[in-house]
Amino acid sequence: MPDQIEDEFLEVDLGDKRLDRRLSRVAARMFATPGASIAGACRAWGETMAAYRLLDGLKVTPQAILAPHQRMIVQRAAAEPCVLVIQDTTEIDLSSMKTMAGRGPLNDEGRRGFYLHSLYAVSAAGLPLGVLETTILARRDEDFRQGAARKHHPVEEKESFRWVQGYLRTQELARQLPQREVISISDREGDMYEVFTAWAQVGQKGGPRADWIIRARQDRALEGPPLEAPQKLFAALASAPELGTIDFQVVAKRQPKKRHGTTVQTVRSGRAVRQRLRALRITPRAPYRRGKVLPPVSFWAVLAEEIDPPPGEEPLSWLLLTSLEVTTLEAARRVIAFYLRRWDIEVFHRVLKTGCRVEQIQLKEERAVRNSLTLYTVIAWCLLYLTHLGRQCPDLPCSVVFTAAEWQASCTVAANQKITGYKKGQPLREPSLGEFIALIARLGGYLCRRGDKPPGAQAIWQGLARVRDFACAWEAIYQH
Repeated sequence: MPDQIEDEFLEVDLGDKRLDRRLSRVAARMFATPGASIAGACRAWGETMAAYRLLDGLKVTPQAILAPHQRMIVQRAAAEPCVLVIQDTTEIDLSSMKTMAGRGPLNDEGRRGFYLHSLYAVSAAGLPLGVLETTILARRDEDFRQGAARKHHPVEEKESFRWVQGYLRTQELARQLPQREVISISDREGDMYEVFTAWAQVGQKGGPRADWIIRARQDRALEGPPLEAPQKLFAALASAPELGTIDFQVVAKRQPKKRHGTTVQTVRSGRAVRQRLRALRITPRAPYRRGKVLPPVSFWAVLAEEIDPPPGEEPLSWLLLTSLEVTTLEAARRVIAFYLRRWDIEVFHRVLKTGCRVEQIQLKEERAVRNSLTLYTVIAWCLLYLTHLGRQCPDLPCSVVFTAAEWQASCTVAANQKITGYKKGQPLREPSLGEFIALIARLGGYLCRRGDKPPGAQAIWQGLARVRDFACAWEAIYQH
């Protein structure tokens, strides 16, 4: 099991071979027990102090930590015909860490922490490829108090410019994969005209170009005949020709816990959804930017409207903007299928915060916090990669991923508890990867009942902590 996470740091270059080796060891410890603190993941006081010194070291930066992992992403992505790079921002709430330096206000001044903007790469089938980029933002108190006045700042100075930078970073990946289709996917916050112009400018230069799919936030005015009033985006799509329908399942969006006096209502129930699809080529009117004139850009818009939603619920509808050509039902369905992969980054952020418990980081220095957050993003990816691998490649021998001590100890314990096909006292047989992932999930609370869905990341990260303990005991008994 440690080999998988250590492989991501084989080519790390921190300017000191000792630091390079230490980073791999610390990552392996943190991956083995992702929910534990750094001290809990390390095996001794000296190892714990070495980890703290590493994370707070001047030679260690988020960019240096991610660099070898990014090279591995390119290798994995080269085997896929289509790569989706999903952007999203999440809050890292560290309000309880009163002595931690560098925190900024979140959605109110009483809550403090960081914003983490992630670029999460997956295949079209959902295979997690890695964390292409992370940006850790700390909002300044004076910026928070300015409120609406920030709208008048140049777009390059706004927090929202990270969405443009995210597309440009995806474009760099597209240049590295000239024979592959690379697509940037964003929710409504990414609806910025500068993304459209960046795409158009890349097209003028020639060479590989990353496409994009963005959920529309603004009801933009559209260019039309000079003497006619401009038509609005949503009205234009509502009257566009219907291409057909698409069917898929959505999970329930449950009511979160009450926080700071506000409660978010349940958004939707889990259900089968049928949407009708419409598409139209559009040219939005360029917005005003002080000191510059933005060029016109033409692209496509796809409207997906739910047919017959359950009583009392809002219909599930999206208006998606895309650089992909959409003239057929098949093309529209493809755009919707790609956009549905956007939920993968929400799962990634949930694993990061719930599984790796990054909001419980017990560090004081801002440098150490940023480095540990970056390291945990790779660990969260690895957990999801392992989950997906167990589903997609179940027949591989488990020794491809796990050590002999891990599977032998876990299978022995499981046999004693009568939760596997082994009988107590029989010679151990190496399970397949799918069988062992299921066993890990059972150790993490997965019930494995008939009709249950495959185990998720939560059961696996909980089970991994027990596997690590079993392996340590196994090695202590049989190696001495």
